[in-house]
Amino acid sequence: MNTSSWFRRIDDLLADSDVTDLCINGAQGIFVDRGTGMQSDTIQGTGASIPSEPELKNWTLEQLSRAGKSWDAKHPFVDATLPSGHRLHVAFPPVARNGILVSLRRLPTCSSTSGSRRWHQSEALYSQLVKIVRNHESLLISGATGTGKTTLASDLLSEVDPRERIIALEDTPELAPAHPHFLSLISRTANSDGAGEVTLRTLLRQTLRMRPDRLILGECRGPEVLELLQSLNTGHQGAMATLHANSPREALKRIELLCLLAGNGQLTSLAIRELLALGLQWVVQMKRHEGVRRISEIWKLEGREGDTLLMRKIELNGAKTGTLAT
Repeated sequence: MNTSSWFRRIDDLLADSDVTDLCINGAQGIFVDRGTGMQSDTIQGTGASIPSEPELKNWTLEQLSRAGKSWDAKHPFVDATLPSGHRLHVAFPPVARNGILVSLRRLPTCSSTSGSRRWHQSEALYSQLVKIVRNHESLLISGATGTGKTTLASDLLSEVDPRERIIALEDTPELAPAHPHFLSLISRTANSDGAGEVTLRTLLRQTLRMRPDRLILGECRGPEVLELLQSLNTGHQGAMATLHANSPREALKRIELLCLLAGNGQLTSLAIRELLALGLQWVVQMKRHEGVRRISEIWKLEGREGDTLLMRKIELNGAKTGTLAT
């Protein structure tokens, strides 16, 4: 098998609906995740001709060009979204010791598969989340990388009344709900001259003037979280956001930390917890076990007592009450 066939193999893998992630580790070849962890692609044992570093570099630069991105030695990392919608990240030498490292996240497209079928292993919890979304209650989806946060968000947004206007703010276009009035605004990094940056914080401020019925934050990671909490307390109901965290406790602590950083010392933890208690109703935790993504647990915020946020865990057979001190 020649080098061109090796590159065609990448296209074939990206067309495989079972593939979630594809990584090229320089001369080590292709590694693929089909939901059970990263494994070396079996094509490597069939005589495939792994491209040289110049060939891999030319192919990588071609992909970046298609995505409207460029590379220079001053910026060894590049993020891009391919025309196909898949997310691309590249690390160039000498920062990458093993040669050019390419990471591709294969993003799901709008699917006819119903959410209840996709989340059949936690169907009762998914049904509860559908009710939450339709009741215009705000929801935070928490979980580690690859646990299905974006997929769940897309499925839940597909359940929203088609007459509602949904505006999502994302670093990369990942959300793909089957909804007729879904709009997405994408942030932009500064160019090589340091100009042209559009942050999520800027997008959120502009979105408030665009008559949204629902505000969606693709991922909480910076000072835009403070604006989101403030907007939740000024009449914008039914918001949704995703966050990297291993538990509901960690999720709330991380939001508090991000707000403190955004406030530049002008806000107290007590004030932030008050915003959380008033503006956020639910936290759902995602888990991935043996390749299966599932909804692990749902917690309802029920106000604040002193400096403690009160939360109730939703159980399938009744409810269990508890508190999470933050």
